[in-house]
Amino acid sequence: MALYHYNRKQRLLLASFALLFLLLLGLCHFWSARDPGSYFFQPNEGYRPEYSVQRIHESLEWLSAFNQSGSSASSHATPGISPPRAKTACVGIVTVKRPLQQDLDTTVGSILDTLTPDQRAALTVQVLFALSDPSAHPDYNQTWVNNVVDRVLTYDDLADAPGWIILNLEKKKNIKKKSLIDYRLGLQACYDMTDAPWIIMLEDDVVAQRNWYEHTMRSVQQIEEWRRHDAIKDWLYVRLFYTEKFLGWNSENWPVYLAWSVLVVSVCASAGIYVRRAARPAQGVLTNPFLLVLCGICVPLLIGLFFLAGRLTWFPLQDGIHVMNAHGCCSQALLFNRENVPALLEYLEYMEDVVPTKAVDSVIEMLAARADLDRLAISPSQMQHVGAASYKEKKKSWKWEGPYRVKGAHGVWSMGFEKAYRGESTGHGRLDLDGAV
Repeated sequence: MALYHYNRKQRLLLASFALLFLLLLGLCHFWSARDPGSYFFQPNEGYRPEYSVQRIHESLEWLSAFNQSGSSASSHATPGISPPRAKTACVGIVTVKRPLQQDLDTTVGSILDTLTPDQRAALTVQVLFALSDPSAHPDYNQTWVNNVVDRVLTYDDLADAPGWIILNLEKKKNIKKKSLIDYRLGLQACYDMTDAPWIIMLEDDVVAQRNWYEHTMRSVQQIEEWRRHDAIKDWLYVRLFYTEKFLGWNSENWPVYLAWSVLVVSVCASAGIYVRRAARPAQGVLTNPFLLVLCGICVPLLIGLFFLAGRLTWFPLQDGIHVMNAHGCCSQALLFNRENVPALLEYLEYMEDVVPTKAVDSVIEMLAARADLDRLAISPSQMQHVGAASYKEKKKSWKWEGPYRVKGAHGVWSMGFEKAYRGESTGHGRLDLDGAV
């Protein structure tokens, strides 16, 4: 219907709506710039490194004091039985030679530089140099490794490391299967060589926030308290890193989104008809043709804008512990419950021979689903993925891309990490049981 068929009040309302809609479009451009699930997401803004750059500088500065032969540091324990002191957690890091840059020093430095002496004593740090020739890794012969890391491991130190299989996988560049084996070996080493109730597996290209240890330990204590009170099921792991990239509107839930959209349109139409009947002045405005435009065009436009703005724009994850049994990613930093590690080790070994080979994080999720184990995450992320590139990208050559040298390969990046820890405290006393993320 032509606009001139509407009276002055109706035209004024439509013009007002148009201005309001344009204003909302402009606001969404700013509101949703860091929401990767939004149409208005701006990569240069969303992937802008801020706090991570600061932490990288701090960790490397701290580590530099240990990069001299005479540095005072704890000596390595020989692989085998753990020392008598009970350990709270074992940190297992599997490292390989990266295409563009090595971040192992950042990873190790950032998890240790802010620990108190008691916290450091309660932590065992083990690094597996996952190469058939470990000396090919740029950091293997670095002085700081021997001065800081509790156990430096190679395939030769692990009785169940399939040496000839590893060599064959390296020649064929079968990264996916080798990653499964390496992850299992790193996890097995922490399980066998310590009695720690918590095993933290890190990739070699993450950086931790200053108070990660305190926040993480407080969180797992809270999780165990909830489990004792049956607020959650038994659990496999807690995510110390997640990316918001996969926490948007999920396509499998489209019937729910459609139902809510139809309900909103129906409520608006019903409200318009009710107002027209109850208020005489509205009868000349809320005519059937005008209601058709409102409910058939204006309201759907607002609903569409709502979805385009992104889920996290409207429903950001609150600080605390969340059940994240779906759409969680990735395996950069996971804290495992020791009780369930044997089952995971067995499943990882089984999946090494399954064709086609699954990625490590997919295998872990498959076991959790089969065993009906909860998966949880701490928000904001305790760690950031800062790797510049990964062999998983299957490129023939690698080069620096984009405006930032600090970035998560494949866009595996925590937007919230960069903003959360700039002088702000993080609470961990709440549980999101619906876990609709």
